[in-house]
Amino acid sequence: MCGRYTLFSDKEALAERFRFPSTELAELTPRYNIAPTSQILTVRAQDGERQPTLMRWGLIPHWAKPGQKLPLMINARVESVADKPAYRTALRTHRCLIVANGFYEWQPAIGPARRKLPHWIGLANREAFSMAGLYCSRRVEEELLNERELSCAIVTCPANEAVAPIHERMPVILHPEAEASWLDPELDGKAEELLRLLRPVPAESLLTQAVGFGVNSVKNDDPSLLEPGEDPQLGFD
Repeated sequence: MCGRYTLFSDKEALAERFRFPSTELAELTPRYNIAPTSQILTVRAQDGERQPTLMRWGLIPHWAKPGQKLPLMINARVESVADKPAYRTALRTHRCLIVANGFYEWQPAIGPARRKLPHWIGLANREAFSMAGLYCSRRVEEELLNERELSCAIVTCPANEAVAPIHERMPVILHPEAEASWLDPELDGKAEELLRLLRPVPAESLLTQAVGFGVNSVKNDDPSLLEPGEDPQLGFD
């Protein structure tokens, strides 16, 4: 799964990388510990253009009733995304890019350590990338102006060789060429073609680094979270 991630590239770099006007993006603050239910940066296709959009991380299906309690849908497994009611409509017509510089996963405790060891995982050059996302737009019942609530989930796949020693799953990281296909409305409803885009990124493109336990608390959100952590076999906290 993916339960925390980072986004610290500046606005101009993101606009250039993901091909949208920087003027359409409000001021962004670097984030080092983004957690579920946060408003997160996504990119979606609108009227033939790419549009940066803030969405709630944790998809709320369009059919959910007001006040209905549902599981926190932050991840959508690629194996079932075309079949589950919460995701299949989004796969057909509501796809987005979820922008990140890296994500965290927790390795099971080994040796004398008693706590799972957090790792930061990103591209070797630490540049921004996109995770495949699905989103839902639903009307906010109490709003008089018929405003829409946007929420999203990250598509996950089996881990590649770099991530597998840490966790069995990882986000789908899209190659820049695949990003265009993922957003292409010409592929709406073509589940088989879309699913072919959702594969683990090559292991050699990733950097994995053990980090400290500060990331365990959502209250912590600063660059120190990316500093190397202690060797878990030594039993340090």
